[in-house]
Amino acid sequence: MNNQIYQQLPSGRATPEPKRGRPIWTYVLTVLITASITFMLTAGGAILIGVGLVKAGLFGGQSSPNVLSFADDAETREAVAKLKDTIKILGDNYYEELSDVKILEALVSGVADRIGSRYTMYLTAEQYNMLEESMQGEYVGIGALVMMNRNGLVEITEVLQGSPAEAAGVRTGDVFLDVDGVDVSEMSTVEEVAAMVKGEEGTIVELLMFRPTEGRNLTFRIERRRIVNAALNSRMLTDEIGYIQIREFTGGVAELFAAAIDDLQGQGAQRLVIDLRNNSGGRADEVIRMLDYILPKMVIATIQGRADGRPFEETWHSDEEMAVPDTMRYAILINGMSASASELFSGCLRDHNKAYLIGEQSFGKGSGTQTFLLPDKSAVNVTTFLYYLPNGESIEEVGLTPDLPVVLPEEAAGLSIHQLTPELDTQLAAALDYLENPE
Repeated sequence: MNNQIYQQLPSGRATPEPKRGRPIWTYVLTVLITASITFMLTAGGAILIGVGLVKAGLFGGQSSPNVLSFADDAETREAVAKLKDTIKILGDNYYEELSDVKILEALVSGVADRIGSRYTMYLTAEQYNMLEESMQGEYVGIGALVMMNRNGLVEITEVLQGSPAEAAGVRTGDVFLDVDGVDVSEMSTVEEVAAMVKGEEGTIVELLMFRPTEGRNLTFRIERRRIVNAALNSRMLTDEIGYIQIREFTGGVAELFAAAIDDLQGQGAQRLVIDLRNNSGGRADEVIRMLDYILPKMVIATIQGRADGRPFEETWHSDEEMAVPDTMRYAILINGMSASASELFSGCLRDHNKAYLIGEQSFGKGSGTQTFLLPDKSAVNVTTFLYYLPNGESIEEVGLTPDLPVVLPEEAAGLSIHQLTPELDTQLAAALDYLENPE
């Protein structure tokens, strides 16, 4: 049976209604759809702590292990009364009987998810496990990176070379509709889709996806296989210009980056193209180590946030040693899926006059998060700081504007980076032209 079936687009399924304010997660589709948060810029990884119930009275009264404490003022009392009324209405009138535990679980999820930041959220134990496994380079899956975009749609952002997804014909920009016959187009998080796609090595997953560039639905039958995802690849483009593509800032990528820099310089590279297109971020410690490797002593970024109930400010610096000559210059390729750690990397080099940005406006994630583990192995992911580039700029909800805007031709729609021919990859061509003929 063919693993790709074309269908006419049925009415009402073409463009699912956007869901506003949803978190931006990037996953490698695996048995658990892992390699998740290249999205989250975290300083040194997630912080794991145990969090118990607050042992205090509701308004500063008697201590109790089952009572939460709030400020004793009129506004707070009114809000608590509304909460109490809402719980009673639900308990008395919901079509199914609700246990106290179920109501409390809903409260936990609602508080985190509606607090105001799209990156602050409650994670079930299963979702937290996905997060923990997200930075592993080997997994079972179909070999595609996905992301929930600003419209709340889960779409393919990259198809890995030689993967089952590539063999099946999946393309960048394809949007999930059904997984094994279950409608996922209205699911509010990537994690929910992840739970539908998970499976064992050698099993088949059937995906119904919408391809915007063709205006029709496609069905894919894909066998899950073990995938080794190279977070980075490099090669020489000319005798003096090297190329490094960074797919994700996952654990260990800084070491790979350093090895690539050394190897390319050994082959004669005097200038570098760094490709961050479709890279939605990752670990802050990795990107800091990478910038430290190629910069002298400089400011990388300043962060401002809160921890343990108090505000803080911290500045990240590179040290004096650098592994490249001071004359090394970079052309960095970005697009609308370049986010978070990608924007920090690009913006830092730009601000220090080391890099020229080419491509399209980046995503605009200028914040960082930490993940707090709860006793039942669920977790709360919290936006804890904003970062500011060396020139003082915050790119939160704004993004980076390229020095040279270049849009790929229509013929490149749906193609992953490795599938672009030299004729179609006008952004890479522009980077080569800039490095060969700098202003």
